[in-house]
Amino acid sequence: MWVYLRYCGTHLLILLTMIGLLLGQHASWLGIGVGVLGWIGSDALSPRAKAAPLVRHPWLLDIVLHSFVPSIAALSVVFAWYLSAHDLLGIGHALESTFDYPVLAARAAKDPMDILGAVLSFGLAVALGSILTAHELMHRTSDAAAMFSARWLLAMAFNASLEVAHVFGHHRDVGTPRDPATARRGENVYRFYVRSSLGQVAQAWNIEAERLRGQPPLRRLLLANKVTRGFARSLTVLSLYASAAGAPGMAVFLLASLFNKLLLEALNYLEHYGLVRSPETPYALRHAWDTDRAFSHVVLIHLPMHSEHHLQPLTHFESLHAQPRETPLLPCGYLAALVLTLLPPVWHKVMAPKLAEWDQRFATPGERALAHG
Repeated sequence: MWVYLRYCGTHLLILLTMIGLLLGQHASWLGIGVGVLGWIGSDALSPRAKAAPLVRHPWLLDIVLHSFVPSIAALSVVFAWYLSAHDLLGIGHALESTFDYPVLAARAAKDPMDILGAVLSFGLAVALGSILTAHELMHRTSDAAAMFSARWLLAMAFNASLEVAHVFGHHRDVGTPRDPATARRGENVYRFYVRSSLGQVAQAWNIEAERLRGQPPLRRLLLANKVTRGFARSLTVLSLYASAAGAPGMAVFLLASLFNKLLLEALNYLEHYGLVRSPETPYALRHAWDTDRAFSHVVLIHLPMHSEHHLQPLTHFESLHAQPRETPLLPCGYLAALVLTLLPPVWHKVMAPKLAEWDQRFATPGERALAHG
C-alpha cells in the first residue's frame, strides 16, 4: 500500500496549510514553514533513488491524482474564508462550536505579515498540489476525466494557458530558440519568469489560432478555443474570491497566484537550463536535467525523470524509468535546486561545471556551437 500512499504527501502539506489559515495570525506561516524545512530540507538531504517498485494497480494512483481536485478546492475555500470579512459558509462558527478556539477572533487579528505567510503557504501548496498534478493529467488528452481535473486544477492555480502551451508548444520546441519555457545560459530566473510566462500565453494563443483556422469567428475565438475557455474557468475562480472577499481578497489571491507561477517557472527554468537543441534535431534524453534524489521523485510524482517524460510524454508517471547514464543530472534534488535558482549568483556558480560537463559529455558538435554562438 505504501507504493500508492507515498504519493499523498502533498495532501499533508495542503492540510497543514488549511490548519494554519484556520488557526489565524502567525500560524498562517505553517504551510510555507513546513514546505521549506520539511519538503525542501528533506530533498536536500535525500538519498539517491532506488528502482521504483512495481505498481500492480495503477488505477489507485489515478485516484490519488484526481483527489487533488477536491483537496485544492477545499484549500481555496479556506483561503477565501481567511481573506473574507464575514464567516464564509459558516466555517468559523462551525469550528468554534466544535473546538475550544476563537477561530473568528484569530482571523480578525491578522496583520500584513500574517497575510504574507498565508500567500506563501497557499502558493506553495497550489504549486505542488495543483500545477504538478495538472501537468501529469493534461498529457492524457484522450481521457475526458483527466482533462476535466487538469483544467480545473489549472483554473484554481490561475494558469489556464499551460494546457496548450506545455503539451503542444513546449514539448514540440524544447531546447530551441522558439521555446519560451527553455532557460538560456546566463539568464536569471526572474527574467525567465517574465519571458516564459508571457511567451507561453502568446504561444498557446497562436497554437489555438492555427488549430481553429477556418472555423467561424465565434467558435474560433470563444466556443472551441481552449485558451479562451481556460481563462473563463480562471475568471470563474477569481469571481468567487471577489464575491467572498471583495477587491482586496481578489488582489491577494492574484498575488498568491503570481507566487505559485514563480515556483512553476523556477521548475521550468531548472529542467532545461542552458541546454540547446537544433530545431531540425529530434529531442533526445540529453536535452533535460534529471535528478536521482528519491524525495524529489516521490513528492514531484517523478517529474525529475524529465528527460524520459519528454521522450515519452504519454507515459504515466509511475511507468517512467531513471536512466542516469544517458541523462545529465543536477547536483541535487529538484526542490533543493529550485531554491538555488532563486539566488542567481549561487545558481550560476553551481551550474557552470555542470554545463561544461554537458558540453563535453552529451552535446553534439553542432549543439556546442549553438550553446556558445
